[in-house]
Amino acid sequence: MASNLVPRLLREPLLHFAVLGALLFGAYEVTRSDGPERDRVVEVDRHELNRLAAQWEAQWRRPPSTDELARLAEARVQEELLYREAVAMSLDRGDAVVRRRLGQKLTIAWADLAALAVPEESALTAYYEAHADRYQVPAELTLSHRFFSRDRRGAEAESAAATALERLLAGATVQDDAFHGAKLLTLPNPQRLVGDFGATFRDAVLAAAEAATEDWFGPVRSAYGWHLVRIHTYTTPQPRPFDEVRDQVHLDWQREQIERDRERRLEALRDAYDVRIAPLAPVTDRGDASRQADAP
Repeated sequence: MASNLVPRLLREPLLHFAVLGALLFGAYEVTRSDGPERDRVVEVDRHELNRLAAQWEAQWRRPPSTDELARLAEARVQEELLYREAVAMSLDRGDAVVRRRLGQKLTIAWADLAALAVPEESALTAYYEAHADRYQVPAELTLSHRFFSRDRRGAEAESAAATALERLLAGATVQDDAFHGAKLLTLPNPQRLVGDFGATFRDAVLAAAEAATEDWFGPVRSAYGWHLVRIHTYTTPQPRPFDEVRDQVHLDWQREQIERDRERRLEALRDAYDVRIAPLAPVTDRGDASRQADAP
């Protein structure tokens, strides 16, 4: 009977699975133990303990007790053990979220290094002069307008506005259409006209303001119809002194340096690797993509 048991066990699928699992686990253990001895050390040193204690104190407004610090250290050890085992089993390779997060951590580290650079004062003043338009007091504008609705008047809206302009210039009153916004506007930044009226309206108004036009003018087209406009006050953009905006200039200079450093490091990484991208072809739909993948 024993002689019949062995062949029957050899045909048992569960036994095959157990043997295969043991072989895979053994291979993993051998591979895992091949690394340098220092990779087998998980240490929570004094610097790390101080960091854990500082995090605890920032959250709870008191330093941790000895037992609490011991639990923090044990949690840090478990985190490191799980991380190393996951990496050893290549669990990070197929996870797009993990890959993206690691890439983000690297670029953050680059940014922290680049932010340590201390600029010369001459570099900041040169940056300020090269980007002077960023550090101005914006123009201010006050205007009135009369509105002639395209929805209400159709193709006659522009001609109705032109006729009304003649009456306004002659000192007469005109009957215009209701507008969803105010007809007397004071704008701390005339660029806001784009959001309410469109770029064409803004450009026409600013051109008239810079030409010091005092009378009614138009018709000026907007996204809603046609307008007659009169400018009451206009102040041009004024430069702000460097000393007043130095901190902002420093931040802007630093952001630009960080971005340049990132681009330089990425380029160096590309040079260090053999980067290969398959020839690109236009894909119009998923069917085309699958046919291209199946093509010899």
